[in-house]
Amino acid sequence: CCRARHAGTAPTVRMTERGRKRQAPMSPEPTSPKLGSMNETCPGLAKHLQAEERALRADTFSNVLNGELIERSKEAKRLVEEVHKVHTHEDAVSNGLVKEVLAALHGTHRMSVQLTTWLGTFTPPLSVGGNAGVSAEVQDGIYSNMQQLVQTCSDGLHRMLAFEKERAMMRLKCLEEKGGSEEARESVWRRYESALEENQLHELRKTCLTLNADLLCVAHTLKNNGEHLTTHSNQNLTMF
Repeated sequence: CCRARHAGTAPTVRMTERGRKRQAPMSPEPTSPKLGSMNETCPGLAKHLQAEERALRADTFSNVLNGELIERSKEAKRLVEEVHKVHTHEDAVSNGLVKEVLAALHGTHRMSVQLTTWLGTFTPPLSVGGNAGVSAEVQDGIYSNMQQLVQTCSDGLHRMLAFEKERAMMRLKCLEEKGGSEEARESVWRRYESALEENQLHELRKTCLTLNADLLCVAHTLKNNGEHLTTHSNQNLTMF
């Protein structure tokens, strides 16, 4: 032991059969069950989704594409003409034009979300190649236009609310807070109100113009590219 310690090497240790560690037996790797066909694995879910798909497509084809989309486009065009006839935002409020624009934004938002959901029923499975990719590319292009319409409606509603909130807050701040004479506060509010009115009217006109343009864009995109959407019914490749 002393020689080994001086030489810088550890002494050799002999392990007996009794002290030798035994290797643990190998356990088999867990296998995950394959889902297989969803119609066979989850028949209740498949039946429910197939019924929803049929109802959504029937309603969208008959009531939206051949009805509501056309009426919404005509309404947006009329609103563009009407909003450019008024000279102040107060006139637009008094004659009910602002309420009409708000109603059009709410209704178009609901319709555009339904169109987006309907478009999703044409999504081919990710595992499918070939001609299914054509439908996927066309779908992406149409989807972006529909999402733009959804965003236009949401942004228009939020901006109109923000202007009304700004009006209430600034009127309170200018007229009811302490500091300066009442005439000075009234003068500040009149100047601010004039600029606010001009911007509100601009926002109202811009919202109507954008709504009309986006509706026409969605209609043109569907007309020119709708025939390339396919569910691959001969291969039983549908969303559900």
